[in-house]
Amino acid sequence: MPHHRGFDVASYRGYDENGELPAKRIKSTKKIILNAFVMFTPTHLNFGLWTHPDHSKFGRDFAKRQPWQELAKTLEKGKFHAIFIADHLGFREVYGDGDPIGLEKKIQFPCHDPLFLVPIMASVTDHLNFGITVSTSYTPPFTLARQFSTLDHLTDGRIGWNIVTSNSDSASRNFGLEHQVEHDDRYKKADEYMDVVYKLWESSWAEDAVIKGLKTDAFDTSKINYIDHEGKHFKVKGPAVALPSVQRTPVLFQAGMSSAGRAFAGKHAEAVFIAGPSPQLIRQTVNALRESAGDRKLLVVSTLMVIVKATNQEAQDYYKELSDASDKEGALIFCSQMFGADLKSYPPGQDLRETDNPNLVKAVSMWASQTDSKDEVWDVDKVANEYKLAGRGGVAVGDAETVADIIEDWIEIGDLDGFNLSHATFPGTYDDIVGYLIPELQKRGRFHEDYPENEHTFRELLYDTPGNSYLRSDHYGFGFKT
Repeated sequence: MPHHRGFDVASYRGYDENGELPAKRIKSTKKIILNAFVMFTPTHLNFGLWTHPDHSKFGRDFAKRQPWQELAKTLEKGKFHAIFIADHLGFREVYGDGDPIGLEKKIQFPCHDPLFLVPIMASVTDHLNFGITVSTSYTPPFTLARQFSTLDHLTDGRIGWNIVTSNSDSASRNFGLEHQVEHDDRYKKADEYMDVVYKLWESSWAEDAVIKGLKTDAFDTSKINYIDHEGKHFKVKGPAVALPSVQRTPVLFQAGMSSAGRAFAGKHAEAVFIAGPSPQLIRQTVNALRESAGDRKLLVVSTLMVIVKATNQEAQDYYKELSDASDKEGALIFCSQMFGADLKSYPPGQDLRETDNPNLVKAVSMWASQTDSKDEVWDVDKVANEYKLAGRGGVAVGDAETVADIIEDWIEIGDLDGFNLSHATFPGTYDDIVGYLIPELQKRGRFHEDYPENEHTFRELLYDTPGNSYLRSDHYGFGFKT
């Protein structure tokens, strides 16, 4: 198999005997969804790069308004669909059995509330959408429903919710609990939680019968409560939370690849966020997700880190510089939380696929199987090198044409709808994507030239359905609609 163009992480199969990607042989015009993937913290998946000169200013100023507003304007200039903001309510405490070194290394710490980024970025943009991570484990349904309705109003319908259940004991302790709820039980609770927020968003208000063209005596029109921004009349029907917003229910994202997560996504998610090292490997997850949703349309986006420059050599050199500056131990701190295994307890040279921890064996085996180095020893040093710059996602490095080829490969082989693009440096990674990559994708007909004039909300943009900003009739939550 040909060498994977200098990559030392996230390599994958698919090259032919000439070293070309399948995208060279695929003719498709499927449009790609592009979101920026960030976190309200000094470093997200770019472990250790808070000291790098191209990122250090953001590392110091991450809690200030200006860098986020400038990023929002850059993303809108590039016609990004959305900015997707991750969150974590505790700290990464599995590594070293609670060793606080993760705090010292700024491994997604400190981490501020992502909801408050929305108004400051929305105020300088007109089309950029916002996917916000909020946990069902610790936020009361009334509070969450009210917050998202408020943001949907303030942004004219540009809000999505990334539904998570949280996965750390430190987060539980922050909310007065000793331990987190077990994984599958968290999803059972989340399923019940969704019924509550659907009722708050979809059932609390009834649109007046006159406006619907029904008989005028269907409601007592003298008791109409509110008129919304479009002149529609509404009256309180149930446990009112806030005036129905442009979308009522925000666009529903979900980021979980377990069997419980897939079942939850099949019922509730409109778009699912996944991660993996290769399009072949994630295709297995995509197939399972689409099967869980049945005939209902389910969008799937994958994380990807793009390092794109004017030339392949420049991109490779920069990639090596960033990789050399990344923090290997920081990657192990992150992976320990993700795998549920303390990687500090395994000695160098021990293949992690041969341990007595089944979760660790499964995770490392799946990753290794899709690389050119699956026959090597996958010890803690190998895992650290694989994860230190992009977390658990793939990497695409090169000039615009090379990276566009790789992206098309992922879209077609993985049956993806798009990507959450993470960053090595902030905002430099996105400046390069907007400057180099997006024009190439537009030239290939893979990315929209501009935001559609008649699709004003996040849901309209994702579904390409102008004038329809509500949950679709085949979605479970539609059954709560009044």
